[in-house]
Amino acid sequence: MFFALLFSMGMAISVSGQIRPEEFKASKREVREQVIAVIAAQLEAFRTGKVSEAYQYAATNLRAQTPPRAFGAIVRENYPAIWSNTHAEFGIVRDDGKYAAVPVHVYSSSGDAAYDYVLIKERAGWRIGSVTRHEARRQNNV
Repeated sequence: MFFALLFSMGMAISVSGQIRPEEFKASKREVREQVIAVIAAQLEAFRTGKVSEAYQYAATNLRAQTPPRAFGAIVRENYPAIWSNTHAEFGIVRDDGKYAAVPVHVYSSSGDAAYDYVLIKERAGWRIGSVTRHEARRQNNV
């Protein structure tokens, strides 16, 4: 439900025209480092079983709608690669100063999955606003 909520909110933001990640510019090094640090920290918190810590990296409006216990259960049940991740690879970070988007490939002992993260710049720093899963692009070996 939480990530479904994130997905629906992400879609609402895109449809409303408030953000259009395809129009973002490649982020400067400082922004890239900050955005990746937030995602990596949340993944590390899940990896070490610190759900309440992982929860703190979610955007304020999302935390207001989902209590920590529900957040953990939703991630555990619906996003096993994130829940039991071993490491991640980050794509190009793009932002417009208020929102940032980055593709992230997450690996776990049972497999891997590709996600698009959208972060929101809040007073406390970058926070995760939405996460949507997508199929990884496969390269053809000809």
